[in-house]
Amino acid sequence: MRRPAVVWGVLCALTAASVTLVEGGWFRSAAPVCIMLLAAAKSRLVILEYMEARRAARHWRFLYETWNFTVTAMVIIGYAMSVAPVQAWFR
Repeated sequence: MRRPAVVWGVLCALTAASVTLVEGGWFRSAAPVCIMLLAAAKSRLVILEYMEARRAARHWRFLYETWNFTVTAMVIIGYAMSVAPVQAWFR
């Protein structure tokens, strides 16, 4: 089987997992974080496989990976801070 077809199948499976988390109502408190992690995995696959960053110079790939991690971490931290009162974080 060709690599793009396998990547496409993985992307579809990750999308189905995200939809299942949203529609199923499981893990209500952890679902947003899980969905963000699934989205980060999907964006990493798209960048590496379809934008061909896998073949890019090492420093470019490092920047792509760092960007993906940083954006995901910022969104998750922002969500966590909005769920719990900010004062509770500093006690």
